[in-house]
Amino acid sequence: MEEKLHPKRWLILWVVNMGTFISTLDVGIVNVALPTMAEEFGVNLSVMQWVVTCYLLTLVALLPILGKLSDKWGRNKIYTLGFFVFTFGSLLIALSTSFASLIVFRCAQGLGAAMIMANSQAMVRQVFPDRERGKALGINAIIISLGTLSGPAVGGWILGMASWPVLFWINVPLGLAAVIMGMKWFPRMETTAPGKLDAAGSVMLALAASTLLYAAVSIQEHGMASLSAGMGLFGLVALVCFLIYERRIDDGIIDMELFANRTIWVGNASSFFIHLAQMASLIPGTFYLQSVLKMDPGAVGIFLALQPIAMGLSAPLAGWYRDRYSAKMPVMLGAALCSISALFIVFAGAIHPAAIALHLIFFGAGMGLFQATNNADIMSAAPSAKLSLASSMLALIRYLGMIAGIGLAALFVGYLGPDTVHSAALDMRMKWLFGVCAVFCAAIVYLASIRFQRQNVQSNSDLSA
Repeated sequence: MEEKLHPKRWLILWVVNMGTFISTLDVGIVNVALPTMAEEFGVNLSVMQWVVTCYLLTLVALLPILGKLSDKWGRNKIYTLGFFVFTFGSLLIALSTSFASLIVFRCAQGLGAAMIMANSQAMVRQVFPDRERGKALGINAIIISLGTLSGPAVGGWILGMASWPVLFWINVPLGLAAVIMGMKWFPRMETTAPGKLDAAGSVMLALAASTLLYAAVSIQEHGMASLSAGMGLFGLVALVCFLIYERRIDDGIIDMELFANRTIWVGNASSFFIHLAQMASLIPGTFYLQSVLKMDPGAVGIFLALQPIAMGLSAPLAGWYRDRYSAKMPVMLGAALCSISALFIVFAGAIHPAAIALHLIFFGAGMGLFQATNNADIMSAAPSAKLSLASSMLALIRYLGMIAGIGLAALFVGYLGPDTVHSAALDMRMKWLFGVCAVFCAAIVYLASIRFQRQNVQSNSDLSA
């Protein structure tokens, strides 16, 4: 029997894409504003990065729980409510007058983003038939990358004309429009029992991530002092306890059955490393352009736009290639280009705008080849009974990678701030940071070679049988 087509599936896709875009855009849109905001609030990068990190930590803590609650209460309800919470949080941020209130309201905005991101790919998967699902998920994956990568460029362009609160005011009309369209078009969905909610696992994961990040910042500022070392050790213990706990329970954040699939666990590990490299290079690069090279925010925004432009050109080609051949070439070539991009900084005699531009172009092209293809492979490999869990896990791993990237950047160049002056020591720290990012991206190429080699062996075995 022919699969029944939802008459408004493409409208639903673009509402989902709107939510995906604004929630991922806000991960990066403040990056270019961090130097300006740091100067206004009188703090350096190590403190200011918590504006980004608290948003990501909220996502990490709540994504798994909200994925299961959505199955119980209905994805359409949680998704639409997420738009409203995100919009209200954006409004409060724009009106905030202190650094403390900014952090609190940023967490509220992260709650709304988690409600959106926990359901986006699962909703697309539900309303599209199998023959259109790959195309729809590919478009959604491109929107994820565009939102994440274009945030700094959009932020720089806006800051060239207005003050930083405008970065959050623009979410208000977009969010309200999405709420109205969601209430009108989102279909009612059958609900199921969610199983046990792993609140303890979520708390342990968020505690481990935030403690390790704090330790990285503290070690950069104070060295291996007793408090810094103690916090780092506590974070590692919390992470080990989390992993042990997850192996002993059913319905945990880490689904052991799901991660028994090689495509899923290798794909998620690769996603973690590439997003780590993306964030570890993007935030320091933004500070370097604006604080060290003294470029104005508008010019920085134009520079940072190179990355999403390159991604937008390469991603459709990656999707086309995967549909006709396989994911092997786009995934491996994309990771290789990201690794090569960091070498433009590592081997530059002096870090100058041309080297940063080449890095942004090559990383954007590589990310476009990798992201959509890798995500589509993971979602295709996920069992239909665990679509929401696979979608939530994909977003969770992405944001954990970003948090790790911020911690790595803070560890190497956390003292970057509005008054930072150029020095040979700073350039050397930047080169070491980008060198580490190159190694992580090269590791993805190795992981992918193992992944696709095993897939080929399995395919040949199935054909022989």
